[in-house]
Amino acid sequence: RKTHPTLPSLPPPPPSSTPVRMMASDGVYALCLCRGGSRGIPLKNISILAGRPMLSWCMDSAVKSGVFERVFVSTEDASIARVAKSYGYEIHNRDPKTATDTASSESGIADFLKSFPECKIVCMLQATSPLTTSKDIQTAFKTFQDNKADSLVTVVRAHRFLWKVGRNGEAIPKNYKPERRPLRQEWDGEMMENGAFYFFTAESFRRTGSRLSGKIVAHEMSADTFVEVDERQDLIIVEKLLNARLNRDTKSKDVQIAKSCTVIGEIGINHNGDMDICKKLIMACKVSGAKYAKLQKRNPDVCIPEGQKSKVRDTPWGKITYIEYKRRIEFSEKQIEELIRFGDTIGIKVFASVWDKDSVDLMAKYTRISKIPSALITDLDLCRYARKKFDFLIISTGMSQESDIDACYLACKPDVIMHTNSTYPCPYEDLNLRYIQHLQTKFPSAIIGYSGHEYGLSTTFAAVAIGAQWIERHLTCDQHMWGSDQLSSIEIPDFFKLVKGCNAVVKATQYPPGDRRVFPRELSKMKSLRKGRGI
Repeated sequence: RKTHPTLPSLPPPPPSSTPVRMMASDGVYALCLCRGGSRGIPLKNISILAGRPMLSWCMDSAVKSGVFERVFVSTEDASIARVAKSYGYEIHNRDPKTATDTASSESGIADFLKSFPECKIVCMLQATSPLTTSKDIQTAFKTFQDNKADSLVTVVRAHRFLWKVGRNGEAIPKNYKPERRPLRQEWDGEMMENGAFYFFTAESFRRTGSRLSGKIVAHEMSADTFVEVDERQDLIIVEKLLNARLNRDTKSKDVQIAKSCTVIGEIGINHNGDMDICKKLIMACKVSGAKYAKLQKRNPDVCIPEGQKSKVRDTPWGKITYIEYKRRIEFSEKQIEELIRFGDTIGIKVFASVWDKDSVDLMAKYTRISKIPSALITDLDLCRYARKKFDFLIISTGMSQESDIDACYLACKPDVIMHTNSTYPCPYEDLNLRYIQHLQTKFPSAIIGYSGHEYGLSTTFAAVAIGAQWIERHLTCDQHMWGSDQLSSIEIPDFFKLVKGCNAVVKATQYPPGDRRVFPRELSKMKSLRKGRGI
C-alpha cells in the first residue's frame, strides 16, 4: 500500500475540525485537478495563501482525514507538479488537452481514471476551496458509504430568496411567495452547491460521464466555505478567513503589535579577519542586550566567480587578488569554534549567514540557527539543504521579486522572514517599511523581522512599531574602518541606543487599538486638575 510522506509542519486546525483517526480504504483516491493556465490569477493553485500554496490546504486535509489510499494532484504544469511533490502528494501527468480553458473537469477525471483503472471511488477536491477540513471529508465519506450512494455533493445552507426575470421583464419569485414571506426561524433555507469536493464511484462516472449521477447524497458545510478563489479579491477574503481560523485575524489592522523584539548584531565581515575585533563586537552585542551576534561564513573558492578571483584589489594588506583578500577575512573552523565558545562563555549566541553548502556543514557542527542572506534566497538547493541542517532558519528578502520570496518560502519554510533593502546604505524613501505588514498577512505562520542598512536608528524604531519582531543591524567599531559594509553599519554606542529604543517601542505599543485607557499615574492629575470629576 502506498504511504504518504511526512508533510512539512503546519498550523493545527481549530479544535472543532480536529479529525478522528480513520483507516485508509483500498481503491479510494483523492484527486485535485490543477491546471497551470488559469487566467484570472496565473498559477493560482500555487499562489501563497496564509503562508502556504493554495492547493496544500485542501490536499493536506485529504491526507489528514485518513480516508484515502492515495492522494493525487493531476496537472500538466511543471511548477505545480514541483510544489505538489514537495508537499508529498503523488503526481498524475495530466493530458494537456484536458487542461484548456474550454475543457471540462469531467475530461480531467476521465484522463485520470484511464491511468488508474483499479480506482473504485474518487474524491475530487477543488484547490480553490481551501477552507475544506479533514473533518468535512471524513463525515462526507461516512454519509456516502452509509447511504450506499453513487455520488455526493457538498452544499451550504443559504437563507436567500431566489428570483428570475421572465421574458417580459417581470420579476418572478422561485422559492417563496412574497405575500407569505417566511421568518428566518420558520424556514430551513436553500441548499446551494459550493463545489468544495465531490465523492463518486468510478463505475458510475464511467457509465454516465458525470461526477454527479445515480443516487446522490449531500454533505452540508459551514457557510464560509461558499467562497471560492477565482479572482484576486477572493484571495483576500479567503486569506482573512484562514487567518481567523488560525487565530491570526488581520481584519482592519494597519499595525500589528510586536510582543517582543529580538535584536541581532550583524558583525558580518566588519572584523576584517581580526579575532580581537570580532570578540569586542560580540561583547558589545552581549552588553547591549541583543540576543544574537551574527557572522558571515563562506568558502571563497566556491562562492567567488572565476572571473573575479584573479582581479587585483587595494586592501589593508596591499595589492592582492580578490580571492586572497576573501581568504584573509574568513575565519577558519578552529576560529569559528573559538568565537562560538566565547559567546557561550559570556552568555550570547553566535551564529552565521551561510553562503554555500560547505559553510552549512561547518556551522551546523556548532549551532542550530542560521540565516540565508538575500543574495542567495534564489539558490533553492542551498535553502533546502540549510533547512535540513538547522532547527531555526532566517531569510532576508533584499534584491528579490515576490516570486523569488514565494519560491524560497516553499523550499525551506523559514522561521523568520526579514524585510530588507540591499542598498548599502539605503535611502529612506526606498525602505518601503509597510512591506512588513504585507509579509505579516501573507506568511502568518512565520515571524516577520527587519534587517536595516540605512543611516541612523529612527526608521528601525518605526519598523518595530509596525510590527517587526526581529531586528538586525550591522555593527562596527568604527564606520571609517576599511570594508564594504562599514559605512552602513552603526557604531557600538548607537547599537546600545538601538536595543534600548527597540525595547521602548515594544512597551509603548503593547496595547491593541481600542478605547482610551486611563493609567494609574494619571489618576492623581485627574483629581487635582479637573473640577467635579469623580474618581
